[in-house]
Amino acid sequence: MKFTWKRALSALLAVALMLSFAGCAKKTDNTASNSDATAADAQYSDDELSQVAVKIGKDYTITKGDILDEYNYMVQMYTYYGMTAPTAEADIESLQDNAVSSLVSNEVQLYEADQMDIALTDEQNADVAAQTEEQMNSYLDSFREQAKTEGAADVETRANEIFEEQLAAANLDMDVEGFRAYMTENLENEALKSALKAKLTEGVTATDDEVKAYFDNLLSTQTDTYTTTPADYLSAAEDYQMNGGDPILYTPEGYVRVRSITVSPAEDVSQDYTTLKNDMSTIANEYGAAALTALADKYTAGGKAPTDTSVTISAAEIEGGDKLVNDYLTKKAAADALFEEYIKDARAKANEAYAALGSGTGFIDVLKQYGEDTMYTSYPSFVDTGLLMYVGGEDKVWDAKLVDAVKQLKDGEYTAVIQIDSMFYILQLVGAEPSATKTLDEVTDQIKAQVIATNADKLWNETLGKWEKDSSIVTYYEDVYRDIGKN
Repeated sequence: MKFTWKRALSALLAVALMLSFAGCAKKTDNTASNSDATAADAQYSDDELSQVAVKIGKDYTITKGDILDEYNYMVQMYTYYGMTAPTAEADIESLQDNAVSSLVSNEVQLYEADQMDIALTDEQNADVAAQTEEQMNSYLDSFREQAKTEGAADVETRANEIFEEQLAAANLDMDVEGFRAYMTENLENEALKSALKAKLTEGVTATDDEVKAYFDNLLSTQTDTYTTTPADYLSAAEDYQMNGGDPILYTPEGYVRVRSITVSPAEDVSQDYTTLKNDMSTIANEYGAAALTALADKYTAGGKAPTDTSVTISAAEIEGGDKLVNDYLTKKAAADALFEEYIKDARAKANEAYAALGSGTGFIDVLKQYGEDTMYTSYPSFVDTGLLMYVGGEDKVWDAKLVDAVKQLKDGEYTAVIQIDSMFYILQLVGAEPSATKTLDEVTDQIKAQVIATNADKLWNETLGKWEKDSSIVTYYEDVYRDIGKN
């Protein structure tokens, strides 16, 4: 099923913020470990943590505290993904090396950019400022929502307070503006590294033989993949349309393009509804879900309420559980009423969109006015082409009810309003996606660009590896950090 993630994203923003903090959770003086450091790490004094562990050129250094922070962060990620922290000495040292390599890779690039006198242009600086502002606003927007939920009299002030509470919880010794400056510096460094890579690889090209070999391999891979599992074509083709990359050379049979007017409730469903549904699940587990569903269907047939005495349930059906059954059905009626209240505005909006189509307004115009799927605003080309749908088998993205409805359409026709859970859809069939195999002549420029990018990445990675191992640039003091994680 396709829909916008606007509510899910807002709920996850705070989590994303904390995860991003975890990745950079270093004290501003680079002398203390992050908040998840083990008790054993506390044995290190400030002087020990300030020891230089790696030196890059004359001016760039990495301290033991930096490596400790990075090591602890990697352990955090191990735990987050369900893995255990290393305990064997060889495994610990391997993780140490990964932490050091990550830090050295960053610093050596900044060092080389400095050596080559690479500086950001006015346009690049403006882009950094825009990225910082966008990210800060996304964080603050989530905290503003939290402040509104709390009933704060001054939402903006409370949002900034929440932001600083999160900073403190992440063990970052800075206020909101300090974090803004920190983020700006990181984005500037990333831009410098990108400029360095661009300069280093600007002369990279591709031979005709490389282009031919890349094309042949890509065509063979896509043909095998999409012949065996044609449903996989959808995500790959849409990803190429959104982000570029390897061109699509083989299109399997069974695909169409559709436009969708998607409408969802503006607010989250009420907590009362969630509580009722949880209670119903508990009762269903005790009584038997199938039996309760059958009884609920019998009660509500013809619009009767759960307590309607005209509906007769036999003793055999109740099986002595009349109080349990009545409790379930009463809660179901209340939950259904709350759910209807939750979706009624979205249903009205979808019906209004359908009426606009009926009055002769073009589908694209109605889509732009009423549709909420951000795919169309983020990637406007999909307004023209439509989104892919697999009708030749089981589609892995769209709900089966929507696929079945589209199968009944002719090109240009659209469905009635279709409800899937709390979402409402009106779909238009744009047309079939022709099954085809492209030739090299059709995609030479795109393939050559991919080969050049691959060759540039290879040169970049080889050069970066040489810089990290060049003892005239980087000096490692292993004895400074080899005890990390072992105590």
